[in-house]
Amino acid sequence: MAGIYSDCSTREKEIVQETMKGARKRGKPHTAWVDNSKTWTGLPVEESIRMTEDRDKWRKYVHDVANPRIEDG
Repeated sequence: MAGIYSDCSTREKEIVQETMKGARKRGKPHTAWVDNSKTWTGLPVEESIRMTEDRDKWRKYVHDVANPRIEDG
C-alpha cells in the first residue's frame, strides 16, 4: 500500500490514512469511514483498495453487499 498515494498531496494522505493532528473533543469517538467500510464490506481496508482496482469486480461486490439475496430453503 506504500505507493498507492504517491501522487497525492500531504493533506490528502492525512485524510485517507486518518493521521490528522489535533485533539478530539470528549465523549464517544466518531466512527471513521474506514470502520464503516470494514463493517459494510467485511473486508480489510487493504483488500478493499485492491478490489477497487478492478472496477467491474468492485461494482459487483458492492451490489452484492448492498442487496443480499434471501435464499429460499
